[in-house]
Amino acid sequence: MADQSAEDTRPKCTPTELMLKVILVGTLSHYETRGMIDDKRLEHMLSAGKQILYKSHQESEVRQCLGLSPAIWQGLTDVLAKAIPVLESQSFAWKSPPSANYDHSSSNLIAFNYFSLVKDIERLNDLCTIARNLLATTKEAQNLAAEKGFDQRILALIDTCVRVTARGFDGETNARNEERWQKVVNLYKRLLITCLQFLHNFIMHNEQRKLVLWLDLFGYYSTGDSKLITPKEPLDSSGSPPRGIAPVVKTGERLVNPPIRALYDQTAEDLLLETISNFPREPATIKEEAAMLLLANIKDHMEKLLGRDLVEIKEMGKDPEQVKEIRGALSAILGAKVDGWSDLKDKAQELPRTLPEDEEPRKKQILTIDRSMTAGFPRTCWTDLPDVDEFGALSGGESPVTEEDKCMPRSAQSAAETLQEAKDELMARLQETSQIMGEGEQQHYDAGEGGAVREDDSRSADPGVEGSMEEEEDEDEDEDDDYRGRPGDQQRGLLTDIPLVLGPAEIEALPMIIQAGIVDSFGLKGGERSGSRNMQAIRCHILLTQETGCNLLRELLIFIAAWDLPDDEFYFKMMVQIMEAVLKNGLMSRAYADFGQPKDIISPAQAVVIKILTHIFRAKYSPASVTGSAQTSATKAAATLCRVDVLTVRYIFTIFRGNIIPETCALIYLQGQIRAGRALPEDFPLNLWDMERVYEGVYQFLEFFAVLTENNDWKGLLVQWEIVYDLVTLIKELEASIPKGSLNSLTATASPASASRSSPPKDSQQAAAPPGPVSVERPYDPGDPEPVDAGPNNTGPGVESPPITEDPSEFEWRNLKKLVVLVLSSLVWKCPEVQNQIRKYGGVETILSCTSFDAHNPYIKEHAVMCLKFLLEGNKENQKLVEDLEAREVVKDDGGVLEKSGYEAVIDQVGKLAIRSKEGIEGKAEKEKRQLAGL
Repeated sequence: MADQSAEDTRPKCTPTELMLKVILVGTLSHYETRGMIDDKRLEHMLSAGKQILYKSHQESEVRQCLGLSPAIWQGLTDVLAKAIPVLESQSFAWKSPPSANYDHSSSNLIAFNYFSLVKDIERLNDLCTIARNLLATTKEAQNLAAEKGFDQRILALIDTCVRVTARGFDGETNARNEERWQKVVNLYKRLLITCLQFLHNFIMHNEQRKLVLWLDLFGYYSTGDSKLITPKEPLDSSGSPPRGIAPVVKTGERLVNPPIRALYDQTAEDLLLETISNFPREPATIKEEAAMLLLANIKDHMEKLLGRDLVEIKEMGKDPEQVKEIRGALSAILGAKVDGWSDLKDKAQELPRTLPEDEEPRKKQILTIDRSMTAGFPRTCWTDLPDVDEFGALSGGESPVTEEDKCMPRSAQSAAETLQEAKDELMARLQETSQIMGEGEQQHYDAGEGGAVREDDSRSADPGVEGSMEEEEDEDEDEDDDYRGRPGDQQRGLLTDIPLVLGPAEIEALPMIIQAGIVDSFGLKGGERSGSRNMQAIRCHILLTQETGCNLLRELLIFIAAWDLPDDEFYFKMMVQIMEAVLKNGLMSRAYADFGQPKDIISPAQAVVIKILTHIFRAKYSPASVTGSAQTSATKAAATLCRVDVLTVRYIFTIFRGNIIPETCALIYLQGQIRAGRALPEDFPLNLWDMERVYEGVYQFLEFFAVLTENNDWKGLLVQWEIVYDLVTLIKELEASIPKGSLNSLTATASPASASRSSPPKDSQQAAAPPGPVSVERPYDPGDPEPVDAGPNNTGPGVESPPITEDPSEFEWRNLKKLVVLVLSSLVWKCPEVQNQIRKYGGVETILSCTSFDAHNPYIKEHAVMCLKFLLEGNKENQKLVEDLEAREVVKDDGGVLEKSGYEAVIDQVGKLAIRSKEGIEGKAEKEKRQLAGL
């Protein structure tokens, strides 16, 4: 009766609703039977749809009427269900019948279907925009969309858009085809943006919809009848129940340690693993055929393994590239079971028929989506329920900072040993490489002298066999793919490749979805973070504990570096809020570790993490005079250190001392060895692009510590941890191995790479405006302007690789030495303990040497003099150390400014530096020579 009364309260069918129903029926017929409706009537339907789109923008009554109509949502769902396969058949060569018109090229196929694709995408974009507008009303519209499964169709449409836009042009050079392909790609991008906006409005202020979307994007997939998964009560029973039969999130449980005999049963996964592992490695097609053959035998398990329905898997089997992805995904999922699988199988034969039940199977709390009552979507999705209670005291801030929290596990002495080990290991590796290269050259020389060609040489000369130059280039491309994954590879996550596709003005909806899911809403009181029912904290944990979530967050962070976004950019402010939520939940250390890459000392994502941390800590802990606040430093209360921040900074400093400083100083040391002739430039292990990444990361770390020194509490911790050792070690290595830039280098034409380094990041002492309030759950208002297309040539971040002409072994580390001096100045100011630490680690002499001109570090002389003043102030031992230093000689600068001007620098009789005219000295010498000759 309640539902009947709810239906009666709805207004009667309005002309707008009736018109939209007619449009949906006609559009559905168009996609079901191509050609049934002529072009003229299709144009009439398209123009009528735009009229309804305009009304949904402007009139709230229209949105209310259409948004609460189950028939409208069912019609929208049916249209997408039929339209997506039609779009894919026109966009993917492997889903279209072979034809000579496009020569197995998806790009040529898109160009061939240009006119129909343009209209189809425009038609779908209008319908998705209408659906987006309808969600900006009430929860009922959101739940109705979920009940009819429209959100699942949107996810499938996003998948199609990403796979089209993330791939480059793969056809032969043809200006007309490439132009048409680019226009269609831009339309797909616009459709993708609309779909993202729909997802944002779909979850706004709706906890159930947020959790459902989170599990769809970042959860594991499983069949609905699995005995290991038992759905239980709804997770958030305090909220309002969803209307209709929309899927809801429930708590459940799964077996962690099933009975031991179940481990040895011949499951479909074991059969797949055994078959793939037993097939020979080459040719690869045998493995691919075996994988596809097994797909037919274990269909019931494919949804669990790949997270795709059977129809989609069958379609994927038509594309060789997709088959490779399937094989790789299955091997990765089951790879952990390779070792010892046969041993376990043998042991199973020795087990008795009945086993003692000493240990009851343990169960793990999980989250599940109950779709059992939703037609067409029988599968469930689940993920482990994170133990938020474990982080409750840490993230809530009520737990005080203990002395144990302030203890630094890595001492300065252990750091010195690590640095020496890094240097020795690097030099030993170079020696081994040189010996191998030397032996190889000798063998090649002997073979050439004898007139014979070795078997290895003949193989490498053949371009079609293993070891050829072409294959080495392919391996390099594979390494790049491994670094960030292949574009369009859905194993990385549905949304992960979107930052590779959209620009800063287009991508805002994506971080807003993550922001709405994990950032605490404005206006909530202090109790929102208590207990395990904190939905924002649960979703934050899910995001970072799943590989797909980490992949997406990594790409969102790299996006900042790729586009070089400033701090006042709206996207940057949203990412600051997202990472603040990660920090508040005590997960920043885990995020930093997960964002690392084996090939990098500091990965781009890690460098951006440190940059955002610098922004957060400056706004939270720096004095008002530094942050640019209108309040004076006297009226602004100093923020007390919270435990989660202390533990995070301790972790960051441990990484800085244990990894960043040793490996960076080892590289600088090797640069000095190359300049001294004890190593070859071609032995340098990193290219220029890698060196730029290391430089940017080290600079961000130093800026972070510079901001911490602006707060007395943080400064005390850094002094206690003896950060002076790390800073002095870095500046000593720079001073010893990197030559100072001369005045002549200022007039030389800088290369693009060095020009970019000549403009370093903002100094830590520079005032920064506090971040303005950013709405966490701002819906896409129908009145908002549509995003601007990126343009035909703007297909991704405009990042160019640095030129390969510059030698990475001659990297200058511009402005790095100056920043180290700045941090030391902040530390040593009115701090006798730091004065003594700098003397202890030999930093006084190094700072003195920085008082000379260095073109690579502008104004370092002035900064070093200021640091020296703080270093000597009130410290008799440091003053005596400087007094005992004597100038012995002046380094000659032949051809320098003094030389050309007729002057030279000398040490006078009292040991001070003096400038003398060379003409006067030469004239005096000539006079003495004549006097001697006269005698």
